[in-house]
Amino acid sequence: MNAFLTGVIFLVAFTATGNSLDCVHCYSNDGTDCSGEAITCTDDMTHCRTITSEIMQDGDASHQVFKFCAEPEEHSWIHREELSTTVFQLESQICNTDNCNQGPGQITPRDNTPNGVKCKHCFEDHSSDCETEETRECTGDMNKCLFMSGLLCYNGKDYYDCTHRICTNIASPEQHPFYNDFVSGDIKKLEVTEGISDA
Repeated sequence: MNAFLTGVIFLVAFTATGNSLDCVHCYSNDGTDCSGEAITCTDDMTHCRTITSEIMQDGDASHQVFKFCAEPEEHSWIHREELSTTVFQLESQICNTDNCNQGPGQITPRDNTPNGVKCKHCFEDHSSDCETEETRECTGDMNKCLFMSGLLCYNGKDYYDCTHRICTNIASPEQHPFYNDFVSGDIKKLEVTEGISDA
């Protein structure tokens, strides 16, 4: 699972022409802030966007941040996944004034309170499936179960197949931040289901 999380790569197009909004464009894989020049977005890019990731593993946190121009239909959102001792959070912030994304990216603290929902809980390297009877109680707003398989893991050079079943806070596959990788076929399976409730 660590290979998957540390191999997270955001496919972001950095474009800069036109006479519209100015946004900071930069990237850092070490922290929640980065500095870069403010560029003028194209006319169809009417917002500035900051995407911040946090991987919390065994109590240690690591962060990445991207800042760039965004399309008008973009909105702010938070995506969370939890597996064993690892929590992955991705947060997108949208604003629409010049250089409004120049500050640090935000990671909204998660609620660690068990919510009564359980999900099957497994991870398999070099596999297209993981079957288990083991479950984990989800916390906070993570009240759905996520099953993903495909080119999710990264060994420092190449992506390779792995699979996991985990708790998540999204309601449908289309809300997953890597849904486009499912459409392209790099992610083979992406399913969001109801959790196992004791009630």
